[in-house]
Amino acid sequence: MKKFTHFVLISIIGFAFYSSSEPFELNGKITSKQGFPIPNVKIQLHEKKRVIAQTVTDKFGNYSLPLPKMGTFKLIAGVKNKYFHPVVLKEFEIQKLERYTENFLLDIDKQVLQEECARLRESYKHMVHNKTNLSYKRAFLNRFPKSGIELEIFFSSLVEEVNLKKEAKRYIQTIFRPKFVGRNTYISLFILFAQHTDMRVAGKNTKKFYFESIPIINSNKEILFKELEGFNEKQIYNVFFWMFSGGEFGKKKMTQSFDYLADKYPLVYTIMAKAYENYHQE
Repeated sequence: MKKFTHFVLISIIGFAFYSSSEPFELNGKITSKQGFPIPNVKIQLHEKKRVIAQTVTDKFGNYSLPLPKMGTFKLIAGVKNKYFHPVVLKEFEIQKLERYTENFLLDIDKQVLQEECARLRESYKHMVHNKTNLSYKRAFLNRFPKSGIELEIFFSSLVEEVNLKKEAKRYIQTIFRPKFVGRNTYISLFILFAQHTDMRVAGKNTKKFYFESIPIINSNKEILFKELEGFNEKQIYNVFFWMFSGGEFGKKKMTQSFDYLADKYPLVYTIMAKAYENYHQE
């Protein structure tokens, strides 16, 4: 009897170990048809019009969705995404509780892209014809893409749909023109841009934006740190991770040019060091 009990106990432990080491989940990647990884895309599993599991992609377009049970479900990738049409699998079967892989290619919503590009072009024209009116500069900057994926679908020549590929160089150069806007406005723009951008998967236009940003950041380090004090830890982390992922703030060793701010802004500096360490561990 003791031997039998011992055998059952080993079996239960073995099954528990197998279950924990082999998660029941759906993994995959969501990209545009041009090959751009799409961050922050929602993917959902539906059962009878009810969402039973959901997650979002990371900055590489990767996702991991827990599978709660077996059956036939509706799987939607790209839920309520502004610039892309969702992909819907109406009969997604889970026959075994194991690991599945499903990648998705999303089509750009041509109408939305054309409308947003037209608004940006119109803002640019108004700004050029009203050079002394700062409100037109602000309007142009507010219309300007706020992440790497937006920059690429607005400006990339890889996008067959109507976009601003012919204006790309001029528009990016315009926002980085000397004294185009104030230092705080630039820093706010970079903080927003960094939240959904990783330079390791950056396209051509995103790289241009990044390298134009570097001199402004280096000339306004304390403004950056002071501004970041008003953000939560994840948002601060994202900014520094974006900076490190482009390779301009230390490869083998973190740049020491921020060290003089460590005592005055200890939390921001600590998060910067953590972002550097994690970046080199990935």
